[in-house]
Order: sequence, then C-alpha cells, then structure tokens
Amino acid sequence: MTGYNQKIVRTNSYVEIWEYDKPIFFQDKFIELSDTVIEKEQQKAKRKTFDELTSEEQNRRLARMGKTRLDAKWKLLRIVDCNFDDKTSFLTLTTKKNIQERDEFTALLKTFIKRFNYNIFNTKKSKLKYLAVLERQKRGSWHVHILLFQVPYVPHAKLITLWGHGAVRINKVDVDSKENRGRYVTKYFEKGIGQELLESFGKNAYLNSRNLLKPEISKVYLKDKLEFDKSASLYQSEYVSKIYRDGHLIDNPVTYRKIRIEDHN
Repeated sequence: MTGYNQKIVRTNSYVEIWEYDKPIFFQDKFIELSDTVIEKEQQKAKRKTFDELTSEEQNRRLARMGKTRLDAKWKLLRIVDCNFDDKTSFLTLTTKKNIQERDEFTALLKTFIKRFNYNIFNTKKSKLKYLAVLERQKRGSWHVHILLFQVPYVPHAKLITLWGHGAVRINKVDVDSKENRGRYVTKYFEKGIGQELLESFGKNAYLNSRNLLKPEISKVYLKDKLEFDKSASLYQSEYVSKIYRDGHLIDNPVTYRKIRIEDHN
C-alpha cells in the first residue's frame, strides 16, 4: 500500500489521530481545510497591505487568517507539550522607546537572545530553547512574549541589564494538568499571532529556536481503527477534507481524535 488512511501525531501528553474514510495515496494532492486555491494564487501575486485591499479581498484574507491562526495555535500547542519541563517560564519584554517598526524591534530581540544565551550557557553557540510571539501595545509599540524551556533561574536585575531597553516580567509556568499546559500558554500568544498575520503578512506567526523537540508524526495504512480506553479520550470531531484525484476534487470524510497518554510514574 503506497498510501495511508491514518495520520498519527504524538507529543509527551497526548496522541492525535486523523482517520480518513478514503486512503490517501502519495500521488494524490491532499487538501486540508486550511488550504484554498485563492491562497495559492495570492502567494504568486505581489503582497499588499491590508488597507490596500478591496473589501472583498480583506474578507478573504481575514477568513484565511482565521484558519492560519488556528493552525499556528495547534502547532504551538504540540511544540509546548514536547518541550515543557519544570523550569519552563514566561518572559515579557517591553521598551521605553515607542518602537513601531517591527524590524527595529526584532533586531533588539535577536541581540537579547544572544546575550541571554551567552549569560546562561557561557558560549556563543545557540543552546537557548524558546518560543516567541511579537505583539503591539495600545500605543503602537512592539513588545514580545517569550516561552523559555530548561532555563535556570536568572535574577530580575540581570534580565533588565541583558535587555537594556525597558521593563522585564518573568514568571514560572505552573499548570496542574499536563494536557492543559499548552492551552494555558498559547492563550497569551493568540493576540500576537493574529496581529502578526494581519500586519506582517508573509512572515512567521511566531519565532522559535531550532533546537526544540518536535512531535512524532507517522502516516500509516491500517485495516482497523485504533482503539483506546474511552476515559482517555480528550476530544473527537468529524469534518470533510478533499483529495485531488484524476482531475477531480473528491470529498474525504475525516474523524479526528485526541487521546491522553496515561502517566504511569
């Protein structure tokens, strides 16, 4: 079988399973809900700012943004769950200067990341593990929320010195239920993700270090559905995806399940 009918994504806390009614062969063009012909056409065209678009184009972009924002959120949830540890902390950096140029603020952030990395690991080699989302304040200035993994305690005064441009706020992320930790964290990122997609269209919705652990993804063909204890089920839904096969778009019903991984420690 040169295809699959189940996609399985595993993090530290849960397993996500997509069961496709029709097998997807490798020569097929598979289209999820977030993929549209309009989006691919617009990728070839010159990018316009949101204000330069017509009302119809704005509505289409907002619709795509909603799907892209949701996709970014789920990706963040999985990455957070794969990297979360008892030292995970949430860092927010703001500036005294009203910096409204994204590139100017990003340059300051990159410098801080390098200084912070060197302060902790005493090397210029990038070892810091982080996720970051930029967000605009009401005054129009950029600030950033950063999720740090496996980072030891650093005094607040030291953080202010390393940043050097304004206020610093940091706190440990403490969540009782491990399957809720990604949801707890990403709620602080959602506003910034939406702004990034709207104002910085074409750029990443979030920034991250390259050394983060990623979820395990497998695509397999199984004759029978995977069975789990009902008590481990966190969520289930059904929707219709598309397969482009033999010149035609074909409906392919999907059952999605999210299953808790039991902790036996």
